[in-house]
Amino acid sequence: MLGATLTRLTNGGCCRDPVWHPDGTRVLYTDTIPGQQLAGTYVVPADGGGQPSMFWPSVATLSPDGARIAFPDFAANVTRVQEFGKSSTATLANNTAYVWFSADGRQLAWFERASGAQPSSNVDRLVHIWTANADGTNARIRGTDVRAGEVAWLPDGQRLIFAGRDRDGGNPGIYTLDIASGTLTRIVTAFSSRAVRLAPDGQSLVYLAALEENPDANGLFLMRLDTGERRKLSVIGGVRWLPDSSGLIVLPTQADSGVDALVRINTATLTVTPLTDRVALPFRVAQDEWQLAPDGTRIVFTSLDDRNIYVLRFA
Repeated sequence: MLGATLTRLTNGGCCRDPVWHPDGTRVLYTDTIPGQQLAGTYVVPADGGGQPSMFWPSVATLSPDGARIAFPDFAANVTRVQEFGKSSTATLANNTAYVWFSADGRQLAWFERASGAQPSSNVDRLVHIWTANADGTNARIRGTDVRAGEVAWLPDGQRLIFAGRDRDGGNPGIYTLDIASGTLTRIVTAFSSRAVRLAPDGQSLVYLAALEENPDANGLFLMRLDTGERRKLSVIGGVRWLPDSSGLIVLPTQADSGVDALVRINTATLTVTPLTDRVALPFRVAQDEWQLAPDGTRIVFTSLDDRNIYVLRFA
């Protein structure tokens, strides 16, 4: 059984999008609020020893350090940012767009839809990339219009990274955007790159390449940002980085569409180590809804079988 254990945190098939609170003792998730049209954010102890309670009365995004929370105000068509322990609330005039916090929680990024022809339904929409300070100041568009679905902040707080294309739908790959100069730099050339996962130290990333003409160019790749060195991984699936950036936790795609399993990959040697046994501890994760704990010893996930939230602890 490899020392792995499962703990169910919720009942009733309630839940979506579980994430860890930065303190590692609690899990946040989205669920409907009884008698209300909109959903809320709930919290439940990660050890299974308590009942869920309301964390925030709307869908919300917590900063990586846990100091701030961003949430939509649909009545005013803005996003509010609240710093815990303070009464003031910052306002982002962003049409309630989803926001991405920087690693230190002091900046946010979001997309604004831009006008332009859509070359294909398989190509991300054309967007302006905005950033602002968490207090709402210095909000402005960065760089030129691009086609992208999501972004991530590099640890320096000065660059964003995303998989996308240029305004006309060409030049596909992975880009960095310097928010001070607006300079776009393509660091990976790939027809359909996706699932970009940046290491916590910002020195490496993992991405999935698909639909390449050369079959050997498809798969999961590990890349150093400083040298551009790329190595192909021997598995394909959902990926999360260990907190110290020394390895990856991977939920491999199962060819038989059966139960899931976890493996760890050492990024120095690319050695794959099983963390769970499919027979001894069967589980199935819904739609890549899982996240690695801040201490790197557990994952939280939504079950495909009963839509409840579970914590899986591995050796």
